[in-house]
Amino acid sequence: MSQVLPKRPYLLRAMHQWITDCGNTPHVIVDAPAFLATLGVADRISTEGGSFFDRVPTGGDAYILSHIIHDWSEAQCLTILGHCRKAMKPGAKLLIVEMVLPEGNEPHPGKMLDLVMLTVPGGEERTSSEYGELLAKAGLRMTRVVPTASAVSVVEAEIA
Repeated sequence: MSQVLPKRPYLLRAMHQWITDCGNTPHVIVDAPAFLATLGVADRISTEGGSFFDRVPTGGDAYILSHIIHDWSEAQCLTILGHCRKAMKPGAKLLIVEMVLPEGNEPHPGKMLDLVMLTVPGGEERTSSEYGELLAKAGLRMTRVVPTASAVSVVEAEIA
């Protein structure tokens, strides 16, 4: 958010930064207000500690999960996405920033990361169609996948 808000002055209190490390988070956000003030966006964002396994703040226009979904099992992902779905108001967007694997056998850096995710935390990288299926199970609809100049893409979803 510290990079998004300074470049988009029309966003006013549109996003929450939900900082989590599975519930033990108050220490993570102690320095956030001062940092956001140095960027001139402290009045446009709120910070709150918590775990997306318990809940997600309501009322945001956009929810960003950056490099989150690939860390967790499908059941855990459905919990996270379900909490996002419950928090989202009509018209809100969920933006998932992850490597999106190609459907075929072409080389992609995400395929090596997929092996790491499977063997270390127990998560996985997904194809576009796999994201669509996962989101549907959580009551969300994938609207598009936006490639970036890097290896990651932005998967956009809304309430189904």
